[in-house]
Amino acid sequence: MTLKNSGLYVSFILTLACNSPTEEDNSIDFPTFELHEGMVDKPENVLTSVEFIPLKFPEGTPVQYFGFDPYLAFAENKIFLNTDPYMNPTLHLFDYSGNHLQTIDRKGGGPNEYGNIDQFRITADDQLAVVSDFTLLEFDDKMDITRRINPNKDGTFYSISDLEALDAQTWFLALRGTEPDEDGFTQNFAIFDKDSITYEVLPLKSYPASGSGGDGAIAPYQDGYLLNFGFSDTLYQYVDGKVKALLALSYGDRRLPDEMRMKTEDQLDEELAGMISTQDYDLNLGDINVAGASISFHAFGIKPAPIPMSELEEMESLPDNLPIFEVFIHPEMQAIKATKIVKQMSGRSFSDGEYFYRLLYTEDWNGILEDQSLGDELGKKLEAASQQLNDEEDPILIRYQVKW
Repeated sequence: MTLKNSGLYVSFILTLACNSPTEEDNSIDFPTFELHEGMVDKPENVLTSVEFIPLKFPEGTPVQYFGFDPYLAFAENKIFLNTDPYMNPTLHLFDYSGNHLQTIDRKGGGPNEYGNIDQFRITADDQLAVVSDFTLLEFDDKMDITRRINPNKDGTFYSISDLEALDAQTWFLALRGTEPDEDGFTQNFAIFDKDSITYEVLPLKSYPASGSGGDGAIAPYQDGYLLNFGFSDTLYQYVDGKVKALLALSYGDRRLPDEMRMKTEDQLDEELAGMISTQDYDLNLGDINVAGASISFHAFGIKPAPIPMSELEEMESLPDNLPIFEVFIHPEMQAIKATKIVKQMSGRSFSDGEYFYRLLYTEDWNGILEDQSLGDELGKKLEAASQQLNDEEDPILIRYQVKW
């Protein structure tokens, strides 16, 4: 296995970012949550209200999967899915029981066609919006493209790593490709006006380690939005037009040293294999989701399982015990816990605001059935869902909340 081609390498590179203090941070008292081995538990002890939704693709509609993370978005009465953003960027629509509603396959350069599917979300009008080749496309309820917005018309050139609709006029964006200041820091979050093609850049900064490709993640939270990005020691909240710290993460002696955060992206790339091998640090990987009062993100480390470099270089696939865990925090209860739902990289999670979701590809749900990693009761529910599939190679959605 070469690290440059591994999914783990891609995930690390896309989340090599961290925060620097702002005035808001220093003026607010906020709680600290410690990451430690004792917080890791079995999924059956962490998850509740678990359901499995078999995605009933029509026969003869194979799911294209080339190692990319899936994208999911949730409207009032349908679920949008893409499993291949580049080779065959197809949109699949399902209801909440997994029944197939529609498939959109219109890659091209025509007026109702799109290019790659780099990201998508739901608009303030409960319609789909797709980021495609640096352009924001808005769809209607017939899945026709009604508007194309070029966010780079003002002379800047950004790609969008995450987005949430503030209202019919503006989007909250996490940007990739922002210019660093004289000290190497970048500001990656902005409010984007669709008509004027202008940005209100927020003061939150990332360290030089993020480089020009530093990611950010946004999730609706209470009366505002939650912000996170890779290697951050703090989760932030955007509310009433301001950024403030919501909570801090403590890693003890496993915190990434500041001198490593101040390295350029290229410099840190050279040390990445060693970081994966020795697993000396606990790292917030920068994603963020919210379901009810529960906050979720992924972290590397916590319960390390070091891999000798000689073995790592020879591996053709990632080890099942790679220590990437889904971390859950309940700020009001001052509670934190973590688990590993699937093997290897632990998958990517999504949320409709009430539940967390993740897509279980065939190898994922088969692996869970084989080793009973979700326990006997949930294993039986998963087995029943798998028997409803039209094709045994199709994926299953797992929907869940957190047991506090």
